[in-house]
Amino acid sequence: MILQRLFDEYGYCNITKKENALEYKLSVEAFYKGDEIPNELKYLYISKTCDELFILLDGRDQNVKELCKKWDQKISIFIAFGSDKTEITQKIKYNVIQVILCKENTVDRSEEGSLNVSRKILLPCTIDQEGNIVIPDAEVVEIPFYIVPVGDLTTNYQLVSDLKKYIPDSKIRELDFLNYPIKKVNRSKSSSNKLSKSFTADQFEKVKEWLGSYDYSDN
Repeated sequence: MILQRLFDEYGYCNITKKENALEYKLSVEAFYKGDEIPNELKYLYISKTCDELFILLDGRDQNVKELCKKWDQKISIFIAFGSDKTEITQKIKYNVIQVILCKENTVDRSEEGSLNVSRKILLPCTIDQEGNIVIPDAEVVEIPFYIVPVGDLTTNYQLVSDLKKYIPDSKIRELDFLNYPIKKVNRSKSSSNKLSKSFTADQFEKVKEWLGSYDYSDN
């Protein structure tokens, strides 16, 4: 799957260029190296509602821990000075995510547990000659906004059969009383020092008998 297409599909806007960021009343100069886009910065994507910012970084030949630390510092500067309207950066503040692009899935993923300044996601990928960031289909679920397609649903008849073993027999109608309105009562003691109950003693015994009939030996 091509990562850039995924962001486009879900309505995120590429604001890597300064002029595009200005449309959102944002300045992305904090992420630049002078007037140039640093080599490790691939894309900046902002959500339609301007409450999420994804920073795609090339970490394939870098120390991931140091890279994340460096960009946390840049993000702090951006949150402080990234807009003349502080309400805009405050809206993004807790939803800045570094997406670190890596070579393989064996990379140390410990940085994903770090929530200092921003959240981190490590994604194995390849980058082709056209600059497309290609990630395995199995990894796409790491992207927070991605919705897994439902696909075709098929009935697991073995599971259905197993479940039926533990459902009360409707022909016996032994639990019909569960369909009756049950009045909820407070757990107060009567004059005979007995707790008030929602179920009658007969109903309670039926429930207890049904639950006790479950065979736990298979688990």
